[in-house]
Parts: sequence; C-alpha cells; structure tokens
Amino acid sequence: MQFHWLLLALCALLVSPARADPRTVCTITVNSADEKEALQRHLSPEKFRFVELVERGRPDWLASACRQGVQCDVLVISGHYDGGNEFFSDRLESREFLPVDEMERAACSETCPGLFSQLKEVYLFGCNTLNAEPTKSPSA
Repeated sequence: MQFHWLLLALCALLVSPARADPRTVCTITVNSADEKEALQRHLSPEKFRFVELVERGRPDWLASACRQGVQCDVLVISGHYDGGNEFFSDRLESREFLPVDEMERAACSETCPGLFSQLKEVYLFGCNTLNAEPTKSPSA
C-alpha cells in the first residue's frame, strides 16, 4: 500500500506544465524493473520518454549512453546500495551493477557532458539506499 502512495506522489511531482518536447526519464535498472514499469503505466508517453541506460551483458553501458548523447531530465535508479561503492542486484544471475565512481565520472567530467547535466529529479529505489552503514549483501 505504501508503494502505491509513493508512486502517486512521484507522478504528481513529475507532472508539469505543457512542454513542446517530452521529458526524458532515464532508468538504471540493476535490480527490479517494478518501479520503472509502474511509472511507465502512470505517465503519459506524450509527456515522458523512457530510456533504459543499462544494456544487459554490456559492461560499458553508461559510457554507451554518453556516446549516444542521451540527456536525462529525470533519473530513476533501481538497485540495492552497499553504502559507499555501488548499486547492485539481489539476483545472483545478474551481472549488472552501477559503481558510484563511474556515475560520478559521467556526471563530473568532460567525457560525458550531457547525460546528467539537465537533471531535475532523481529517485533511488532499493534497500540500503539511504543507509550510512556499508553492507556486504542485500537486506532480508
């Protein structure tokens, strides 16, 4: 039930006055796609364009998004957080993860000037996202 209220609140925040171009919602799905799918169901495709940055099986997916010239207005990250180094999946078969230093490099260097430069909103979904204590594995 709390998840539905959270989604309604997010949708209310994302709704903005009419714009000529749709806002780009970039998703980084290293764990569950539930949040991305819920937002896609509730946000108008005329106003919001979704771009998944993770390319399964490709370790340089963030650099690939930079080379493609993707510019995000909204960022949604779905992944558990280890408290300092990376966002990761709780699925053992998953190979995707997001190192914080790689995201920092993309955001702060000349090698990827546009990806995160237009961000207006960021949403982090996953266990331990705001936990200051590092953890070695996902919570139960």
